[in-house]
Amino acid sequence: MDALSLYLHIPFCRHRCAYCDFNTYTSLSDLQASYAQALCAEIGQVAKLAEDAGQKRPLHTIFFGGGTPSLMTLTQLDSILQTSRFALGWAAEIEISLEANPDTVDVDYLTGLADIGINRLSFGVQSAVADELQLLERSHDFETVVHVVDMARQAGLNNFNLDLIYGLPGQTLASWQRSLDAVLALEPPHLSLYCLTIEPGTPMQRWLKNGRISLPDPDLAADQYELACEVLTSTGLEHYEISNWSLPDLACRHNLTYWRNQEYLGLGAGAHGHANGMRYAVVKQPRVYIRRMQDGQSAQFPLSTAVATSQKLERREVMSDTIITQLRLLFEGLDLAAFEQQFGEPIDTAYAGLVAQLVEWGLLRILDGRLLLTKQGRFVSNQVFYRFM
Repeated sequence: MDALSLYLHIPFCRHRCAYCDFNTYTSLSDLQASYAQALCAEIGQVAKLAEDAGQKRPLHTIFFGGGTPSLMTLTQLDSILQTSRFALGWAAEIEISLEANPDTVDVDYLTGLADIGINRLSFGVQSAVADELQLLERSHDFETVVHVVDMARQAGLNNFNLDLIYGLPGQTLASWQRSLDAVLALEPPHLSLYCLTIEPGTPMQRWLKNGRISLPDPDLAADQYELACEVLTSTGLEHYEISNWSLPDLACRHNLTYWRNQEYLGLGAGAHGHANGMRYAVVKQPRVYIRRMQDGQSAQFPLSTAVATSQKLERREVMSDTIITQLRLLFEGLDLAAFEQQFGEPIDTAYAGLVAQLVEWGLLRILDGRLLLTKQGRFVSNQVFYRFM
């Protein structure tokens, strides 16, 4: 069987940003040590279930997401990593990523991360424009980003990602160009560019309702995306996924697990996982998570005692998920022969006439036995995906 990926959710933050709807908490830092112990317990519990089910496989990627994982101490992170190595095993060339806010680390901390085995970072930059950072309620300025990239390289952590957000209220094509130029000057090996979604319950949604901000213009956001495609491609970065660019051979291997619809374990408060034909979600509240990991034992891989919900995937759901996730990969796409082998029927039979229609509309194309989004299809990818759901 294929190796597994492991996602570990760290729910602690110093401040919740105005656009954030992730499972994060700003007043529970006193739980960090107990939370690390609970994560170790969950890893051990799931590893035992995997062994009992004959599904124990080494990890080929680990990803610390959040929240702000860089608020955890090196000792806490090391204990989690060593538990995963002992309980589940690591593949020979494992990728271990950690998300970090630029103003939460120094060179000693980054060097310590490298020493415990972390070999990839993801920095939440979001913008290089001061007014936009203020709108997003980010706690750093761009000078901090420049400094932290230099420190990461000093620590030997040369494989890193920078996140940017476009489609912001008040953001112009010119200010977006400034952010692109600023991050490209840092010669990053990987960039992730996300269009802002104003989520329910966030400060930004309240600001939208009371008129403090205006709804972003979707046509302008499309222009910003198109500009990014042109600018980044000219620098030698490969546009390998709808929202992601990298230098050759430096695509995020952990995220490729998601986009290929492969299996991964999701552990920690609010994490989601996909393994053994199931999708599941862990309970969100950290105190409840810790308490659940102190009580009882689960009976079925991959569900720990902290899992709140789970569902067995039906064949049609797996089929749909496979198409939607793999179409996000712009050069890899969906292998049509592999799809037919996996599901016992060609995609044209499973979705009568749909592929031909989307090809006729110029949203999909078939090249060398693979189904791919066209350039036009990338701009309306959600509409394409919806038709396979």
